[in-house]
Amino acid sequence: MLRRASVALLFLTIACGPEHRGGDDGVSGGDAGPPDAPCLTSISGKVFAPNGTLPLYNVMVYVPENPPVAFPEGVQCTSCASDVPGGAIAKAITGTDGSFKLEGVPPGENIPIIITTGKWRRRLTVPFVGQCVDLPIQDGTFRLPKNRSEGEIPRIAMVAGGCDGLGCILTKLGIDPSEFGTDINGPQRIVWFQGVGGTSPATLNATSLWGDLETMKKFDIILNSCECDVHNENKTSPDLLRQYADLGGRVFGSHFHYTWTRTLIPQWAGTANWQAGSSGTPDLVDMSHPAGQALATWLQTVGASTTLGQVTLSQKTPAVGAVTPPTVRWLYAGAASNPTTHYLSFQTPVGAEPKDQCGKVVYAGMHVASGTVNASFPSGCNAAFTPDEKALVFLLFDLTACVDIIL
Repeated sequence: MLRRASVALLFLTIACGPEHRGGDDGVSGGDAGPPDAPCLTSISGKVFAPNGTLPLYNVMVYVPENPPVAFPEGVQCTSCASDVPGGAIAKAITGTDGSFKLEGVPPGENIPIIITTGKWRRRLTVPFVGQCVDLPIQDGTFRLPKNRSEGEIPRIAMVAGGCDGLGCILTKLGIDPSEFGTDINGPQRIVWFQGVGGTSPATLNATSLWGDLETMKKFDIILNSCECDVHNENKTSPDLLRQYADLGGRVFGSHFHYTWTRTLIPQWAGTANWQAGSSGTPDLVDMSHPAGQALATWLQTVGASTTLGQVTLSQKTPAVGAVTPPTVRWLYAGAASNPTTHYLSFQTPVGAEPKDQCGKVVYAGMHVASGTVNASFPSGCNAAFTPDEKALVFLLFDLTACVDIIL
C-alpha cells in the first residue's frame, strides 16, 4: 500500500512541482519565468517520554516502507546503521526540544508513523495527511510506549540499593507499574533485583544477576543503584559484567558502583582517574563535544538549567577526576587542571576500534534519586523530576541508543 502511495506522491509532486511556463526553451513563445518550487507534504511535532510531558532528543521518526519485525529479545550488538528496520519512505531526528519535521510523507489516509530510539519503539497512525501541506501534531501525541500493549520497551534489570532509588525515575518517566516484575522469565520489561539495603519488591538478590552471564544476557540494560558502600562481597564474578557489556549490554551505576571500574574490572580502570579532583560550583556541562552541547541545551529546554552549560546538582558523591579519552565527560565541576567528573560514559570493549564496539557504560558520581530510596513502590515515588534526575533521563536514552563513533 505504501509503495503505491509513494508512486502517487511522485505523481502529485510532479503535478504541482516545477512547471515551465513557455518561452524559455527558445522554441515556443510566451511567458518565461522561474520554475515553481516542488510541493512538500510533511508532518511536524514533538516526541516525548512515555509520560507525554518530557521532550526527547535524538529520537528517530519515520514512515516505514514495510512493517518492521520485532526486536530480538536479550542483549545484542546494536551499532548505528543508516538503514532502519523495514526501510523508510521519510525519516527525521528530533532536536534538543524534541521537535521534528518529517518531509516527503505520502499524502492520504492512515499513514503509519514509527518513533524509535534503541529498543524503544511505538507505531502510530495519522488518520489523514493532506497533499502539499505540513500537518502539525498536538503535543503529547507522539510519545514512547508506557507498556507492551503500546509498543516495544527495552528489558531492564533494576538493582535496588540502600542509597539511591533509581526505580522511581522509571515510573516518573511514564512506564506503567504493571511493567515491573520479579521473575526473570516473566513478561514484564523491568525486573527487580535486591542489592544491599534496597527497598523493593525484589525476590532475587543482585548476586544472582551479576554472577550469571546467561541471566544478564536476558536484559538490554542493567541499572545499579548505590548500595551505600562498595560491597565487593556480593560482586564475586566481576568479569562477567565486562563480558556482558562487551556483547552489547548497557550498564549504569551510581556512586559506590565505581568499584566495578576502580577495582574489579582491570580493563575499565583506565577510562578515568577514579579518584575525585577538586570540587566547586557551579556544576558544569562539558560542551566541548556536540553531545554535551545538546545536553546543555536540553537541560534548559526541560527547566533543569537557567544558564546554558550550568546545572545545580543536589546529591553529589565525588569519586572521579579527569576522564581518559575517548571516555565522554558529561557533567563536572572544579578547576580545569584537577576537575571532578559527575557523569561519564564509555563504550565497550574498551580499547577496541569504534566499529567493533557494541556496549556502553554510564557512571554517575551522585545519588540520583536518594529522596525515594525507602519509598513504597510505586506510590511513594515523587511526581516531579529533580535536575539530577533529568540529567539521568538524557543519559538513560543515550545509554539505550545504538553505539556510534564518539564525537
